[in-house]
Amino acid sequence: MLKEYSYAPRQSQAERKSSRRCRIQFIKHRAHGMAVEENQGFVASIIDQIEADCRRYAYDLIMSNCTAETAAEVFASVTENAPDGVILLGTELDPSNYHLLGLISVPLVVLDNSMEYQDIDSVVMANANIAATAVHYLHRLGHRSIAYLQSNVHLPNLKERYLGYVETLRTLDIAPLPPVYLTPTLSGAYADMKRALEEGMYTPQGAVFAGNDTIAIGASRALQEAGFAIPGDISIIGVDDIPFSSVTMPALTTMRISRAVLGHLAVDVVRKRMRHPDWPAMHLQITGQLIERGSVADRR
Repeated sequence: MLKEYSYAPRQSQAERKSSRRCRIQFIKHRAHGMAVEENQGFVASIIDQIEADCRRYAYDLIMSNCTAETAAEVFASVTENAPDGVILLGTELDPSNYHLLGLISVPLVVLDNSMEYQDIDSVVMANANIAATAVHYLHRLGHRSIAYLQSNVHLPNLKERYLGYVETLRTLDIAPLPPVYLTPTLSGAYADMKRALEEGMYTPQGAVFAGNDTIAIGASRALQEAGFAIPGDISIIGVDDIPFSSVTMPALTTMRISRAVLGHLAVDVVRKRMRHPDWPAMHLQITGQLIERGSVADRR
């Protein structure tokens, strides 16, 4: 009789949860877009790996976006149709907004932000270590004047790289130079460096460590247009190894960051948090790989 009238017994909440596919929600947080949208495929490559891992585990992946202004609303809405876990891209997440993450009541991992002093799972680059590797490389090649090209927009990763740069120079008994502040976009870094050269705010010498490749490439163009040879007059090293880095003239020496590993670890950590909600917070960091190309001279 039940079959004849197409009757289906009502499932309990636990039964419904066990019968459906696991759902992971990826939230791309955008404050200004200069790192999330302008960094030439860096974020897209991470998302590609997250999608690949979700397919491998037969998870449904839900993609969503928020800005600094809509973050509270988007985070609160997660509970309305709660996924099993959330991966939040926190590249542009400012510490002043960390408290908003309390609105997300499901397992959460923040990607590309160290979440320093927070009991929230995170997967991020070992920024201070990456800076140390770059500075030691320049020092090993005989460079003693090493400047830093810093973002003029707050980005947690680049701030940590600057602190690593400062600390490493101090261990080498070299006084850190005042940072050169540039907009972290190709056109912005180019325009700001051009202005700094024209107004005498920066005198190129020795070597520079740029907070990321976007800044390095934009600044390099302005330096070359002003008549400075790279690496003849000034050496430059970046971070990320974005696609443009290998096709600049000269090709950019950089610290390669594995986007695949970042994406894979984000999925791995949220899976662990789903299975072990009472575990202490996990902060995973990955180091970078030095990629030597043509933008750094050997001064030994």
